[in-house]
Parts: sequence; C-alpha cells; structure tokens
Amino acid sequence: MARAPETRLRRHAEPVGFVVRRPDGCPAARCALAAVAALVGLTAPVAAQLPEAEDAFGRGDYRTARALYDSVLALDSLNPRALYRLAIFDSWDGKLKRSLARFVTLRHVEPLDPETMAAHARVLSWDGQTRWSEALYDSVLALTPDRVDALAGRARAVAWSGDLSRAERLWRDALERHPDEADILVGLAQTLYWEGEPALAEGYVARARALAPTDRTARDLFDLVRAERRPALSVSFDGSDDIDHNRLVTLTGALSVSLRPDVRGTVRATRRQADAGAPTGSSNGVDGWLVKTMHSTTLRGGAGLRVLDPDNGRARTFATVQLGAGLRPGTFTTIDLGYSRYPFDETTLLVQQAFVWDEVEASVGLKPRLNLELSASANGAWLSDGNRRLLASFAAMVRVANGVYLGGHARVMGYRRRGNGYFTPDRFTVGEGRAAYAWRRQRWAARVSAGLGAQQVGIDAPVRAEWHGDVTLSRGWRALDEVALVALYTNSAGAGSGTGPTQGYRYWSMGLRYRRGL
Repeated sequence: MARAPETRLRRHAEPVGFVVRRPDGCPAARCALAAVAALVGLTAPVAAQLPEAEDAFGRGDYRTARALYDSVLALDSLNPRALYRLAIFDSWDGKLKRSLARFVTLRHVEPLDPETMAAHARVLSWDGQTRWSEALYDSVLALTPDRVDALAGRARAVAWSGDLSRAERLWRDALERHPDEADILVGLAQTLYWEGEPALAEGYVARARALAPTDRTARDLFDLVRAERRPALSVSFDGSDDIDHNRLVTLTGALSVSLRPDVRGTVRATRRQADAGAPTGSSNGVDGWLVKTMHSTTLRGGAGLRVLDPDNGRARTFATVQLGAGLRPGTFTTIDLGYSRYPFDETTLLVQQAFVWDEVEASVGLKPRLNLELSASANGAWLSDGNRRLLASFAAMVRVANGVYLGGHARVMGYRRRGNGYFTPDRFTVGEGRAAYAWRRQRWAARVSAGLGAQQVGIDAPVRAEWHGDVTLSRGWRALDEVALVALYTNSAGAGSGTGPTQGYRYWSMGLRYRRGL
C-alpha cells in the first residue's frame, strides 16, 4: 500500500469525517496522532472497496468491478491490484496503449512479479511488439521456468512475428513439459494450421477439446479445421446495372472436396447474362481446379470451358486456364501470384466480339500491427485484339475504435486502345478516403463502409468527385456455414464496364451468398 506524501498528511491532519482530539502533550505527539488519523482516513475506503471490486470481478460483473477499481485508484494511485485489473480491462477493450501505460506504472511498483510480467508481455504481443514481448516472457521464464502462460505466450509471440518454424519448436518443447495443457495444444494446432498442415492441426486441437470441452478457442479452431477439410457447397447470385443500362446477372455454384489431407479440389459452374437493352448475350461455363498445400505455400492449377452465346450471332466455345501460388512468409503476410486465360464477357458487346484475356496478377497483404491492415496489387492483361490493360491499387485501414476503421484507397488503371476493343477511357485514376464500421453479435455480423475522393476518367479529363457506399449483412451457423447479403452504390468509373462513364455516371449492384459444409 502506497503511503501518502508527508505534505498531504499535514494538509489533511483532520480529514472530513474524523475528529481528532488534541492531547495535552508535546507537539510531536500531536503530529504523530494526526498522521495516524489521516492515514486511517485514506486507507479505510481502499480496504473496503478493494474486496468488493475483487468480488465483482470474480462474479463477472466487470462494469461494477471497473468502477470500484477506479475508485480505489483515485484514493491510492499506486494500488497494485487496481492497476493490474484496470490494465487487463483496457486490453480487453482494445485500448492497448493505455493498458501498456498502466503496466509500466505497475512494474515500477512490483518489478519482479511474474503474474504482472506475463500479463504485460501478453499485451505487448497484442500490440504487435512481439520482440519486446518475447524478451519479457524470457524474463518471466528465468524466474519461473515452468510457468504455462509464459511458455505459451512466448511461442505465440514468435508465431505472430512470422517465424512459424521456431514457434512450432517452442510449442513442442512446452508440450513436453505440460502434455495435458489445453492452451499449449491449441497454440501448436494454430501454428500447424498456419503452416498448411490441417491434418496435424486437427489431431492436436481434438486433444485440447477433450481436455477443455468448454474452451471457446479450442472449439472454434476445431470447427474451422474440420470445416476446411469436409466438402463444402457455395452458391452466389449477383446483379448489377449502371446509368448506361449495362446490366449483368451472374449465378455461380461450386462444390469443394478434400481429395487428400494436402489437396483440395473444386468444381464450379457459372452463368452470366449481359443485357444492354438490345441485343443481349450469355456466357456459360464449367471449370475446376486443385489446390495443394505445402508448409506455408499453396499451389493452384485448373482448367475449364466457357461458351459465349450472343442472341444475334453464333455461339463460340473457349478453354479457360488458371494457375497460381500463395505464399505466407509471415503469420500476417500473404503474397498471391496468378495467371489466367478466359473470354471477356462483362457486356453484350464483349460477348459478341468474343475477346480473350491473358492476365497476370500479384497481390500482397500485410498486417504489421494488430489494428493496421495494408494491401497492394498489380495486374496486367492482354486482349486478343491487341488491347492492353495495366492496373495497380493500394489500400490501408486502421482501427481507431472498437469496430471503427479509417483509411484510404488508390487505384490507377490504363488501357492501350486499338481497333474495336474495350472502349473504356485510356486512363482511370481514383483516390478516396474510407470509413467503415463492423458489428458482430453472436452469429450475426454487419459491415458498412463509405468512401469519398476524386477521380479522373481519361488523361485529359477534368477531376471530379468520387464516392461509394456498401453494406454486408451476414448470418453464420457453424465454422464456415454462412448466408450473406451485399450491396454497393457508387459513381466510380472503375466499378462497372461499358463505353466510358459520363459525368452523371452511377453504378449499383446486389448479391446473395450462401455457403454450407456437407
């Protein structure tokens, strides 16, 4: 318990609610009696409120507990238990910087308390400071070598830093010391899952579920691993239109099956109906692909057929090809590379012309901190009539509050226009600021986002305002079972296909998604 400064004791020699009688004696005796009375007056409320706060915390009444801990801290700014609990509350609320500041203060009061050090290290890892988190966990293990939360926390911090191989070794070393610890089993399963070993991950997380049937993390990971290995059916329906009446309706159905623990196959059927008033055209296709997972790397290859059938011409059949590779150099870093060949069928004109794309694409996703997401992509496509399209984009989103995200997006797309090909502007450039709100309750989820910026449709065109708004509402059941409704409304020239948007261009779309494990 921290003592009040001497100046404060003198100022409150007779605090409110206490009557101090001045004995007949020397001044030193009177000062001592006044100091004792002041100290009792300050510590008595703390002694009364701290047990009440602990009791509320134990009952799960966190709102009451927080208020009581705040009251304790107002009376005693260095109370260790109040500082610890409030730091935990802040971390749960996502206020990581505030939580870390409390831990720094607490570590000055109790510098070598293993419980405090372990909790501090955990919040450091949540904040993305994995190197400092690992170092602090090492300090905890120097004091208590077999402490379970420190062994698990260190391995988890290493995994989050991206060194999955070393993290797996740490998890296995911890498992040798504590073979029946559910948290370690779940952590090892999660790391194996990130490494692309779902079969091994399933075995470990199944053991964790048997040891801790009510553990939510173990249950969710078990459901996710099992769901990704069992057959899955997905169906989607999308419709779009714009101010130039370029309507497009797409119906897609896909079945995915695990052929081996490391190989998954998918078969998909697609029908697209393009309508610009008159004439119309349709595109019907079937394709399939295999995905092989190899220790943080996935390889994808597939082929199919697509038939373009305009109502004022003969139908033509084309072969489709897709090749790709996905890399995960770190836990929160993904790199995707791909090549595809397919007929361009987004409008009636394109269905009639029967052009074919050869397209290469590369994209990178980064999450350097818990509340920051970055993505970038580059795309090059060559049309069979000699037209070429180059595209690059970048996006960043930062979580500024619980469920609230702010960020920006930039995109540049350019065409080399030849013959009677794809009549879009020679260049399209857009930059916008974005705001999004994500909400989740039980199995329900919603996400709303909006953007405002500027766009230039053509090299010599004026710069005009650009905006968009979109919403997603979903309802989930098991790990991957979900139905979702999506909608978009925008004036962005990059949203649709056509002959080149005018100043009053508008584009809108709506889609329904359904996915179910079999």
